[in-house]
Amino acid sequence: MSTKPSLVKVGVIGSSHGIKGFIKVFTEGDTLLSAKPPFTCNVEDPRGNQSTIQIEEIKPNGNHFLVKLKGFETPETVIKYRGFSLLWKREDLPKPTDGEIYTEDLVGLVAISKETSQSLHYVVTQVIDNPAHPILELKPITGEGETILIPFLNRFVGDWNLESKTLEIIHWEQWFEV
Repeated sequence: MSTKPSLVKVGVIGSSHGIKGFIKVFTEGDTLLSAKPPFTCNVEDPRGNQSTIQIEEIKPNGNHFLVKLKGFETPETVIKYRGFSLLWKREDLPKPTDGEIYTEDLVGLVAISKETSQSLHYVVTQVIDNPAHPILELKPITGEGETILIPFLNRFVGDWNLESKTLEIIHWEQWFEV
């Protein structure tokens, strides 16, 4: 389920932390550093069902954040949100700096060859969370053909252009050999 364009996924909720009802949130960037609790935001379960939560406190903790939800005081009560996506309204997010993009903005971009600038007749249909790096799912524009998964890394993915709705793929032919 796509939350585009009004909601953007900013993190994934992990396990509980401590005895006071904190829960771990893993993000791909520093978005939570700019948050000023208390505030309300949405969460989405793995099936695409959304609900609203209130965040009372956010603390950086190593490679993740610790988040305190209003009304949840024990580890047992917050664990129900494990695996949920944390969603924010796009207008509440900081603007990406030059060379940055929200991964949701990649969905719908047409893949082009970095080497030839020609369309590859594939479109980005999903950005899959992965602990090491996001993975782009590309499907044929016509709907017929293989689904291709490409790590969202500089050695495989070039520049994107949101105005022309294109995304450069480096050495496209290698993805059919896998």
